[in-house]
Amino acid sequence: MLKQILHNDLSYGHSNAWVEIKKEMLANLYNGKISYKKIETKDLKWTAAKDHANVRSTDEIEYTLDGKEGKLKLHVLQVWVKTNKGWQLLARQSTKLN
Repeated sequence: MLKQILHNDLSYGHSNAWVEIKKEMLANLYNGKISYKKIETKDLKWTAAKDHANVRSTDEIEYTLDGKEGKLKLHVLQVWVKTNKGWQLLARQSTKLN
């Protein structure tokens, strides 16, 4: 399902300036480089037009990256586009919050 909702031109930006493309993101999830233990989304706000939508949220995330556990509170922006495959994530960027 993840392969279907991620656009082929995906740009997935993390709060530490690390940016993955679709192929890298899927590989890093499957090979265990990064795993998510918890993603809690709050303050979800979105705007939509005919073929695109912007989604903003505040997320609390618990993760493991390269074997090290961590927690983050982030402000996240996602850009979704409507394609012949349905709605797909085209871009995501996050910023750390205190």
